[in-house]
Amino acid sequence: MDDHARISLLTAEKPCSLLAVHVLGPFLVTLDGVPAGLWHGGRNESLFAYLLTHRNPWPSRETLMHAFWPDSTPEAARNSLNVALHGLRRALRTVTDRPIIVLRGNRYGLDPAVRLWLDVDEFDRHLRQARRFHLAGESDAAVREYEVADGLYRGDLLAESPYEEWPLLPREQWRLAHIDALDHLSSLSFAAGRYAAAAGLSARVVEGDPCREATHRRLMVCHSRQGQPHLALIQHRVCAAALWRDLGVEPSPETQDLYQRIRRHEPV
Repeated sequence: MDDHARISLLTAEKPCSLLAVHVLGPFLVTLDGVPAGLWHGGRNESLFAYLLTHRNPWPSRETLMHAFWPDSTPEAARNSLNVALHGLRRALRTVTDRPIIVLRGNRYGLDPAVRLWLDVDEFDRHLRQARRFHLAGESDAAVREYEVADGLYRGDLLAESPYEEWPLLPREQWRLAHIDALDHLSSLSFAAGRYAAAAGLSARVVEGDPCREATHRRLMVCHSRQGQPHLALIQHRVCAAALWRDLGVEPSPETQDLYQRIRRHEPV
């Protein structure tokens, strides 16, 4: 075996590097468990997150220029992109000399030889699995998947870069998906008679979406069934205030009826 063949064999046998990236909540990049640093601000992080969440197809140079510098001249936007790519590659060179972001033709993307673990991909995957179990009536399996998804959601997308424009829509989409997951998890806990768990989850839901009236009602029932009707009545006031403040409406007859029943100390 000649030297070239021996090198090729050793390269083939070497396992691919694992790039793990967290973009939900605090931004974190590791390569084979070693954190990459020197990001120097939100733009490098934002550009890397964009490239990883727009992999099919890889974005072109013009797409990146429009996404990040829409008001700049083409020349200025191109220069800004080159500076940002340089900063991104410099940050990644703290963990490897191998190029992670590569250029093919006019498009930028992740080196296909690098394995990627991305938290938003995993979050979506566990949510899909949870929904399948939920629809199939496999409650315990659904709960496990929803809990894994909840654990992956460490915060909103690129939470440390609140002024970037492109994440606004996906940030809200993933935030609402997380709230939906918590709501489903609360409903499953409630159905299983785990009222303390259901109450805690419901409280997180209405904190993120104060106008979910059905979740307010579930929280009221949880409090009542745990022998805390006073908390249920307070929750009704919180619900009514949120509905009026955000939507200009009163609570529904169903919510009002539940409130009256709890006031009369009737079982709910």
